[in-house]
Amino acid sequence: MNIFIRTVSLEDLDAVTSIEEICFPKAEAATKESLEYRIKTFPESFLVAVDSDNNKIIGFINGCITDSNVILDSLYEPEGGHNPNGKNQTVFGLDVLPEYQRKGIASLLMRSLMEKSKKSGKEKMVLTCKENLIGFYESFGYKNYGVSESTHGGVVWYDMIAKL
Repeated sequence: MNIFIRTVSLEDLDAVTSIEEICFPKAEAATKESLEYRIKTFPESFLVAVDSDNNKIIGFINGCITDSNVILDSLYEPEGGHNPNGKNQTVFGLDVLPEYQRKGIASLLMRSLMEKSKKSGKEKMVLTCKENLIGFYESFGYKNYGVSESTHGGVVWYDMIAKL
């Protein structure tokens, strides 16, 4: 399997929407409209993993740039706080199709965004995650700052921050 990472394009909208619907419950999944807004507004922070054997998008990572040290629910909304000159890179979602999971693709996506963010001068990576994923994110240098104020999707989230 040959995987490469590239910046998203608007032509990828249907593929990333489908992956989001597979990877997240409806209450937590970004809508097609939200994903389109993200692609148009911060494509530099939206990377896709492509299986070059069949040119299929198999996963992605995305998030806005902000000065906030936590993800507030308002950040998920259009005009919610994306600041192209902000100091921090958020991660809204890290999605990999189930048949491609546990093959290092999520790690490749995370390392790619972290490296790109560091090169562009960002100070921190900021995300929220469910309790069962805390260890995964800690393996990239994230620290757990406890239960988040976010109530997105009616789920308990944990604030995670990694210094770049």
